[in-house]
Amino acid sequence: MECPYCQSRTSVENSRLQKRSNQVWRRRACKACRAVFTTHEAIDLSTTLLVQNKADMEPFSAERLYADILVCMPRRPDRYIAAKEAAFTVVVQLLTQQSSATVTPQQIVQSTSKVLKALDSKAYLHYTANHL
Repeated sequence: MECPYCQSRTSVENSRLQKRSNQVWRRRACKACRAVFTTHEAIDLSTTLLVQNKADMEPFSAERLYADILVCMPRRPDRYIAAKEAAFTVVVQLLTQQSSATVTPQQIVQSTSKVLKALDSKAYLHYTANHL
């Protein structure tokens, strides 16, 4: 990886797995300017999961899932954080339940409904009214 300040090569000084976010946290140091910075490495879901609609295949969008969940929580004071965590939980469930790289919209709706039912009953009712 290149340094964001001088575009020279960097080395990894420290690396840790972030279990909750399924990311790798890395502390990097530039060999030239000695700058130290942090990076987060995560799976690119648009190339990992595909959504199969009848005859079409499209990349999975975690942002779209987050937006769908966020709309269901209009009055919740922590809606941005709750929606982000719920979307992450759905993505983890989809990745662990699948034996292939494809999911159906029904599987996404079922998994999202299950997560929302445990998290927020009003959001669950709002989501299921619009997606079932």
